[in-house]
Amino acid sequence: MINHLQTLRQRVEVMDALPSRKREWVLTQAAFDALLSLLDADDRERAAEQYERLRRKLEKFFEWRDAENPSAEADETLNRVARKAIEGESIRDLNNYCLGVARLLLKESFKQKARQQRARAQFPQPSRAEPFFDEADARLECFETCLQQLTAENRELIMAYYQDEKRTHIEQRKELATALGIPLNALRIRAHRIRAQLEECVRECLARQTGS
Repeated sequence: MINHLQTLRQRVEVMDALPSRKREWVLTQAAFDALLSLLDADDRERAAEQYERLRRKLEKFFEWRDAENPSAEADETLNRVARKAIEGESIRDLNNYCLGVARLLLKESFKQKARQQRARAQFPQPSRAEPFFDEADARLECFETCLQQLTAENRELIMAYYQDEKRTHIEQRKELATALGIPLNALRIRAHRIRAQLEECVRECLARQTGS
């Protein structure tokens, strides 16, 4: 349980690292199916495997370019592509299309980071005698609170979904889907929805603590 919790804390911090990026659109089953169809319209399991391989390639893309949160950026890239797919945009070469989206997202992230650094530079650092808001501690506290607000089933699912990073994601998640008695693509949708719920809860909690 401790290992599960530590892994999920890391992933939630990754997901919440871009607080000013709007996440109004949430991945739906239809959008995810549209994306899988671009990977393999005839075999859903094979499409899910290709999805995981594509996600790993995108994660490497962001890692090699020193992105702050490669895992979250890879997920956001695929979510944006899924949205375009369900909206009917013609995507002939999915790999190149994803690469283009990833490049735009990387530029957005770097610009946002630069804005945040400029904003911080405008304010003096607090003296040692002055109390200050520790964002990392606050995020962890909010995460713990939000995690406990999930149902026991969802809490266990999301922890299992992100556990044991040394194994291949596809193998791990196939086993989890089998244990739950659901298809792999259905598992990913459920995990995305739970993660989105956690993201929103953590952001709202942080906003209350900072008064923003």
